[in-house]
Amino acid sequence: MKIAIFGSTGTTGKELIKQVLNLGFFVTAYARKPQKLSELKNDNLIIVQGELNDKNIIAKVINDSDVVLSLLGPTGKVNDASLSNGMKNIIEAMKGANKNRIISISTGSVKDSCDKSDFSYNLFVKIIKLFFRKSYDEIKKISDIIRNSNFDWTLVRIGLLNNNAISPIKTGYYGYGKIKTQVSRASVAKFLLDQVTSKEFVKKSPAISN
Repeated sequence: MKIAIFGSTGTTGKELIKQVLNLGFFVTAYARKPQKLSELKNDNLIIVQGELNDKNIIAKVINDSDVVLSLLGPTGKVNDASLSNGMKNIIEAMKGANKNRIISISTGSVKDSCDKSDFSYNLFVKIIKLFFRKSYDEIKKISDIIRNSNFDWTLVRIGLLNNNAISPIKTGYYGYGKIKTQVSRASVAKFLLDQVTSKEFVKKSPAISN
């Protein structure tokens, strides 16, 4: 299995790479700053330097992979649409390469028809919209682009991340009292990886927590 990972240089991205490699899979990590992955050494790991507007490089990475995993998302305030435009380029490259499986992280800012009203997450989303409007818009745009792709997509909606060890994941939708606000990066990475061959959440937007 060959897996392309976008948004690979953050803490969750590094954890995901490690877990993929531990399974013996091949990883191509797309990174604007490859030096951030310098501590990861493995014969099954290829690190490709590129920007999200480098269509030719993105196309080559995807053409050589079976599945796309994306951790693209704003980590604070953003001032442009580079992330959502980058996702457009990824989707375009997947269409050109006849690849149709993409698994991406998202947040509670992205609603699902199965959700019910949830005070905690409604408040969280209102705060994001108030103080980080452009970040909120980018999160929504990325998810809309994926949902409208007609691929076998999965949007994994997460809350606040912590550095705890892997622990059992709760899956479901907001408003039922099951999904909490916290989830560990290691658990998110494992859940993303579990979806690579699973059809359980294809064309769905599960929310997860520990």
